[in-house]
Amino acid sequence: MMHIMIDGSLGEGGGQILRTSLALSAISNIGIDVENIRVGRPNPGLRPQHLCSLNAIREITSADMSGGKVGSLHVSFLPRGIKPGDYLFDIGTAGSVTLLAHTLLLPLLLCEERSTITLKGGTDVPWSPTTSYYENVTLEVLRKLGIDVHFEASMRGYYPKGGGIVKMEIEPWLDRSPLGDVRVRKPRKLFIDSSCSGLSGGVAERQAASAEKVLGEFETEMVNGIPGSGIGSSITIWAQAGDLPIGFSAIGKRGYLAEDVGRDAALGILRVIEGHASDEHLPDQLIPFLLFPDGRSSIPIPAMTGHLSTNIQVSEKFMNFEHTYEKGKLEIRKK
Repeated sequence: MMHIMIDGSLGEGGGQILRTSLALSAISNIGIDVENIRVGRPNPGLRPQHLCSLNAIREITSADMSGGKVGSLHVSFLPRGIKPGDYLFDIGTAGSVTLLAHTLLLPLLLCEERSTITLKGGTDVPWSPTTSYYENVTLEVLRKLGIDVHFEASMRGYYPKGGGIVKMEIEPWLDRSPLGDVRVRKPRKLFIDSSCSGLSGGVAERQAASAEKVLGEFETEMVNGIPGSGIGSSITIWAQAGDLPIGFSAIGKRGYLAEDVGRDAALGILRVIEGHASDEHLPDQLIPFLLFPDGRSSIPIPAMTGHLSTNIQVSEKFMNFEHTYEKGKLEIRKK
């Protein structure tokens, strides 16, 4: 069977390279050898959250694998076909459940039968989409491509213990539509999800009040939060901005005042609105989903980030497509 060599130090050199490579390996049934995994990071190699993604993809594809240990710099992975089913994966730490969900989503969408996955770990943690962002921004865009996914977060999990719970019901992706020309407009209404766990002093309320003060010109609606496990806080703000949902999150931490958390999230979403484009974290999440529908998807984006460029380069090793970035627009077309 064909094998593709992947350099894990490519571009920004993060765990996304491994996750994207695993998902595309699964759907193409092509083996991969990933070297130099996170070699430039403070803790090089696989961390528990990356290992969980690797083992999860291995389970749904009955793959042959070597190098699957914490700290591994090299992984060899050979899939044997995707199996739909009912799965449970527990990261065991506050590793991101949304990043794990995104790794598993594309392979399971391309099955001929429905799948259900239950994931445990971190839901509102740094360097990853919160569950509110993932449900209301990432998945909302993917639904425009024709996917049918039900997403439910029943427990939040904060750093460092995790304990959050997410369930996804994934239907086969049958009707695949490109996005066409996406236009971003000023939103009419903003939604705010401000939550905390294990903290006194009305942290969630203070975060929300601070955000509302900054967002004074906009109509806002509070979304009832879900319970949390451990100690932590988060706030996510999102909106439908013309053809595209946009969002921004901030995660609380020791010494970071609740008022500052809420203010920073509000200032972040205002920058997105003023940019008349997607937020900077969304485009790389859409690669490689944009590669499957026939036709063209054109999205205004704030910049060609390192994450986006890297994800495109990895995807090009598996898929035949055209992409351009001109005048602030990313265009993707399957060949």
